[in-house]
Amino acid sequence: MSLWLDGLSRRHLLDGTLRAWVHSGLISGAVLSLSAMTADLRRHDGTSYQQLVDALARGGATPEHIAQALIRADAHQACRMLAPVHAAAGGLDGWVCTDFGVTSATEALDLAAGVGRRNLLIGVSATRSGLDVLRLCAQEGVGTTVMRIRSEERFAEVLGAHWSGLEATVGKGRDPARSPCVPCVEVGDMDAAVDDVLARTAAGKAEPRPAGQAGLALARAVYSYLDRQFDSDRWRALRSAGALPCRIAWGGSTPSHVANIVGWRTAHVVTPDTAVETALGPAPPGDSLTDRAPDALRVHASLRRQGIHLGCLAETLTRRAQRARTRERAAFLQAVRERMPR
Repeated sequence: MSLWLDGLSRRHLLDGTLRAWVHSGLISGAVLSLSAMTADLRRHDGTSYQQLVDALARGGATPEHIAQALIRADAHQACRMLAPVHAAAGGLDGWVCTDFGVTSATEALDLAAGVGRRNLLIGVSATRSGLDVLRLCAQEGVGTTVMRIRSEERFAEVLGAHWSGLEATVGKGRDPARSPCVPCVEVGDMDAAVDDVLARTAAGKAEPRPAGQAGLALARAVYSYLDRQFDSDRWRALRSAGALPCRIAWGGSTPSHVANIVGWRTAHVVTPDTAVETALGPAPPGDSLTDRAPDALRVHASLRRQGIHLGCLAETLTRRAQRARTRERAAFLQAVRERMPR
């Protein structure tokens, strides 16, 4: 089990935070986010991006081109810092994920080419259109991370789309190991959303409320599904052709999630505060995911009896997240415009 730093910003790259945490073994992956970059751009005491923004603007670059250049620069530097981890793990860790919600395969391929590092994963959304981007990236040898998966059903669709892309890659005689995928399952916001509904509907209900259990149940269901697929003829054919097993990342993890969601081939995406608290706390107990699908089913059944359907809730949260992602992209572009010379 690994810890990946969420909300990586240029500040973490320049002040030595990421380098120190990687060298200490605390952090073995990172997620770049537009919100963190936007915050750095809007710092009142100046911005570490200003020199690059000024140089590109003097050369006639548009705000859109400057924004892409900033993303590429941060991603490249983070990938370089994590490259030794990636090499030591045989390509199964040491990733840098971009959480920018690319909207097309062309955008994803351009970003991958612009960064030019093997340990970069392009973030795509867990939507119908995102699955098409995922499939095409796998065919073209581009690593991906599929962000904000909130149900076993959507996880299954993500895995199927990725494997379809890998099969096309193998059919063209290419190396499928160049097209890894890390699905990111949002245990944190599922827990928060379910607990909020339970708190609002608790009055008059005699049945115990399974508060704080939705995230763990989702993790167990997804992990069990992946284990079953790894035992399929389809995966055995891909593995024999050189494909790498996917690694699940748990998004929005709190210290409680890190302690209670423990499994092989997994990583927790955590804030700096959670990373520090984890480092100072006791070691997590043993595997809590293998062969625990029945426990997940019991939690799901209990939630349904209280009127909560996790699939419907997951779709609602996904639509809400897509709108938030659109706002984040607009805010980032506006922050770039504000930093350009008048």
